[in-house]
Amino acid sequence: MPSRPLVLIALALVASVAPAAATATTATTAGEPITASVPHATMTYYSIAGRTAGQLRAQLNVRGPTDGSGAHFDAVTRWRYSWSWPGYGTAACRLGKADVTVRVQVVFPRWTPPTGADAGLVASWRRYVRALARHELGHADFARGHRAAVLHAIRGATCASAVAAAQRQLDRIRRHDLSYDASTRHGATQGATFP
Repeated sequence: MPSRPLVLIALALVASVAPAAATATTATTAGEPITASVPHATMTYYSIAGRTAGQLRAQLNVRGPTDGSGAHFDAVTRWRYSWSWPGYGTAACRLGKADVTVRVQVVFPRWTPPTGADAGLVASWRRYVRALARHELGHADFARGHRAAVLHAIRGATCASAVAAAQRQLDRIRRHDLSYDASTRHGATQGATFP
């Protein structure tokens, strides 16, 4: 019987800071966007426009990604685990051959300063996106770092309990995401506030 992957998705709500060397802010010249990236994550950018901090904040509030409740955030990290093994769904499965993959996607803002943009606003935006990317890195690293725990849980289970064992590990990651966002106030305590 072919292996069947099981896919689960979780959202991690955004806006904060982590290790400074872990993110890269794109270099810009006039007319080029200013954004940042999170290592080992697929980045999806949404564009905002404006000449003032208030205009940029309004765009973030309207255009930012939403969570499951419909609330907008400046950025969101989503992780997705999938797993499979020979004999998936049968009593004769081979959990020792299980495979687990994790993919991380970060939805992130991008602003292209208009000609003549205020240098202070540009500097403020650069600081903000660095801090925001570091916060998202905290979500991404925790999700990626638990791949071995998910695999271990599957391999230590029975054919009938393997999926539930893996889901318990995913619940740990979800709880971490919620706790991380609560303790950082979605990154505010880490410097990811704008303006």
